[in-house]
Amino acid sequence: MRFKFLRSFSENLCPCIRALVLTIWMCGGAYAQRLGGLQGRVIDPSGAVMPGASVVVEPQPSGLARTVQSDGEGHYRVTGLTAGRYQVTAEAEGFQRAVKQVAISGTGRFVTLDIDLSIAAQAQQVVVQGNAPLLDVSPQSNASAVAVSGNNMNALSNDPDELQNQITTLAGPSVGASGAEIYVNGMTGSDMPPKSAIREIRVNSNPFTAENDRLGYGRIDIFTKPGAAAFHGDASSEYNDSVMNAVSTFLSASNVPPPSYHTWLWDADLSGPLWKNASFFFDFQRRNINRASLVNTDILDSSLNVVPYVTSVLNPRILTNVSPHVDIQLSANNTLSASYRYYAISDRNDGIDTQSLPSQAYDRTFHHQNVQIIDTQVLSPRLINQTFFQYLHFHNTQTPQDFSPTIQVLGAFTGGGDSSGTFNRSETHYTIQNYSTLTFRKHQIEFGGTLLDLPRSESTNGGFNGTFTFNSLTDYQKTLQGLQNGMTMAQIQAAGYGPSQFSITGGNLRASINRIDGDLFVNDDWSVTPHLMASYGLRFESENYVSRKFNWAPRIGVSWGLGRSSNTKTVLRAGWGIFYTHLDDDHMIIAQRMNGINQRTYLVNNPDFYPTPPPLSELTGAATSVPTTFQIAPNLVFPYDMDTAVSVERQLSGSTTASLTYVNSRGVHQFLANDINAPLPGTFNPADPTSGVRPLGNAAGNIYNYESTAIYKQTQLVANIHVQTSRVSLFGYYVFNNAHGEAGLNLQSSPAGEFSFQTNPYDLSQDYGRTSFDIRHRVVIGGSFVAPYAFRLSPMLIASSGQPFSIQLPQDIYGTGVYDARPAPATASTPPANVVVTKYGSFNTAPGPNDTPIRPNTETGPNNFMLNVRLSRTFGLGPKVGEKHGGEGSAPETEGGPDHGLGGRGLSSGGGTSLGGATNRRYALTLGVSVLNALNNVNLATPVNVLGSPLFGQSIALATGVYSAQVGNPVANRLVDVGVALSF
Repeated sequence: MRFKFLRSFSENLCPCIRALVLTIWMCGGAYAQRLGGLQGRVIDPSGAVMPGASVVVEPQPSGLARTVQSDGEGHYRVTGLTAGRYQVTAEAEGFQRAVKQVAISGTGRFVTLDIDLSIAAQAQQVVVQGNAPLLDVSPQSNASAVAVSGNNMNALSNDPDELQNQITTLAGPSVGASGAEIYVNGMTGSDMPPKSAIREIRVNSNPFTAENDRLGYGRIDIFTKPGAAAFHGDASSEYNDSVMNAVSTFLSASNVPPPSYHTWLWDADLSGPLWKNASFFFDFQRRNINRASLVNTDILDSSLNVVPYVTSVLNPRILTNVSPHVDIQLSANNTLSASYRYYAISDRNDGIDTQSLPSQAYDRTFHHQNVQIIDTQVLSPRLINQTFFQYLHFHNTQTPQDFSPTIQVLGAFTGGGDSSGTFNRSETHYTIQNYSTLTFRKHQIEFGGTLLDLPRSESTNGGFNGTFTFNSLTDYQKTLQGLQNGMTMAQIQAAGYGPSQFSITGGNLRASINRIDGDLFVNDDWSVTPHLMASYGLRFESENYVSRKFNWAPRIGVSWGLGRSSNTKTVLRAGWGIFYTHLDDDHMIIAQRMNGINQRTYLVNNPDFYPTPPPLSELTGAATSVPTTFQIAPNLVFPYDMDTAVSVERQLSGSTTASLTYVNSRGVHQFLANDINAPLPGTFNPADPTSGVRPLGNAAGNIYNYESTAIYKQTQLVANIHVQTSRVSLFGYYVFNNAHGEAGLNLQSSPAGEFSFQTNPYDLSQDYGRTSFDIRHRVVIGGSFVAPYAFRLSPMLIASSGQPFSIQLPQDIYGTGVYDARPAPATASTPPANVVVTKYGSFNTAPGPNDTPIRPNTETGPNNFMLNVRLSRTFGLGPKVGEKHGGEGSAPETEGGPDHGLGGRGLSSGGGTSLGGATNRRYALTLGVSVLNALNNVNLATPVNVLGSPLFGQSIALATGVYSAQVGNPVANRLVDVGVALSF
């Protein structure tokens, strides 16, 4: 089946592309992790080390030069060098330039070359520069790029959820609604590895290269650790208890006692040699997370009075993460790496949220397996080729604790049973990548391709229990009171109450799809002069579920270093490119499952059978029942962004760099969902849900169509600053963001998955306004400080303006079955019964065909502010050894220049760690404490946005994501972790 897929995919390509695919496939190797390296020290005439010296490594007879800077102990390190001869030049102010020749064998080993500098004859004094990164014209070395490795990793959280939050936030905003995306060893889809298994994190590197499917801003690349030549190990544990945390303001204000919970994190890794040409790395992580969920809303008590309801429910999670990794050097020019990761999660009481009552709880399990095989070959001194293979298998299950009909009261709560039902998902990813790098004179040419085959099957009875929807808590209250007083549903409806809708799904449990996509690319970095580089490339992408099979993405970038010296002080950059978004398999499976043949949903307006639904067979032919199906539009195409960026970077001093970047994005053909069989304008009366003339006939019901017709426009201005000295590392960035469009509204109640619904099925322009990602201002400031007595302090401040949100009506006024309509502004002619006055303005809650609704996302939620602090100290134990470990001081420089540490758009710089100073003893014992939201600031979520809700305009939950004291634990406002680590 796999070869049949390759043949069919190849037949769809033009002859020249087919030839390129065949060439790449037969090469049998790739690019991503280059072989060979050079390391050593820069030394002055007295034998003392030279920090801040510039080291230039240039292939001979020609090629792209690589520039790094020696660290605080005089060390330099350059990775990713192909086999061949190199000229190495070292310079420092006040010293004569030293030039040496060296040969790299391409065996995967490092060559050590120490460089001695002589004092310049006319030098009057020696000035030692700070170790801030030097500016470089290479696209990988843009000032917003970040490379975090070695001991700098210690400044990040050990908790994988918090770690992912940190690095996505520190990467800064990306373009569009998709946010940052994480790649592990060059591939997407895999789970977050433990921090102990991560060799390097790269953020925002090379924004416009044709190799990447996404714009580099917001892209995060994680590379896991290989084996080691000597045995090395780490073991650590972190603990948190509820008594150490600050209680959520909603619990304390309601005098509700907080639950008792605690969290343990255990982490261990071991690496070393297997035999002469093989090494291994093994990591293990176990997390027992006894967190809790918070409910904070209004409900009815036993006497049917509206009362506030605040409670917490334990939501324990157990996570296991195990991975062995092996590296084998098959020959001098061929290395094979293989890894396996097992990732398992077991959750209880998921699904409970601020307005989701405890009866909504479900249990779930994840079992994920990941195999990665990487074959690297040096085909010649100028050509490296690497082949990746990834096997990912997901098996996820979900079981509701209550399968009675769901009760949804808009603006108040969701109770009854869980509508998501029993769920079993089995999904496998077969991915093959082949990347090559060819160095030719002043060109570095990269080319390759990726093929993905993704079969997925699901079995679910989601929606089979049925859902009753009430437009307001008052409607629900009056309905229960009427039933309690012996009234019939017909009498209750005649009084204007009762549920407004009942939905139920029936049909086959199983559905399956097979997603196939692929891409090809070629990119050239041309070093026109030592101070001018042009990068240009072309990318081809295709997928089997879209109508347009040929999608071309040109990319171009230029960087110009001002000045003539080797240490460039100012760099100007500009880039432009097209970037596509693929249709996700989540939407493919929805369209396959809900196609009207496999499964079908029926909507009954104003049902008269509450609280007991009739058999599904009675609804299929009822005149009041509206069938609902999903489909992928036959003319669906890839959405794409046209992105432009212009930046200026400046080395302000030996320890300070700054940059200013302007990013402009235009997105077209953006995804949305629309009811293409909605009642024609002017024919639907919300007071009579059975009214309306549908273009494809009333018997066809609602047809939700996945389309690519929306647009967005976004502008960002990003300012970065990075200060680094031997004892202090500071970073910061500010982002101004303005985004408008028709996409990205992302209603939480949308039945179309992540797709937003077009509100008015016949006028998309009414949905043009602020997007959900139009967060105007973001600020991140942080750093790392060497405190007295070898303590390490690492604070981080994060702040942003509020999240936009839309004011919504609790009615279906377009006959689509979706409750996403917005009110119109109230005017002098609006009937007083339809006018609602709020702090946001006066609104018409029953707009007619001639009333224009308000724009989406007209309002803004609360601002957010968070200060996190980490403090630690490392103690050396046992005999002295020649290599430092356990903290700051021994981190090598990374590929493409000095290790930017945690600088650039977010992460702090310079080898600072939150685990204290390094030690050259046999063992390193580290004690640390981490405080999230140290100032105990109350960060609130967006307010309830449904008109008619008793909670309208109130924030009833804490903010999530990076502004949460702990991921998924809304009962804690400030969280304190204590930890201990031992390494050898």
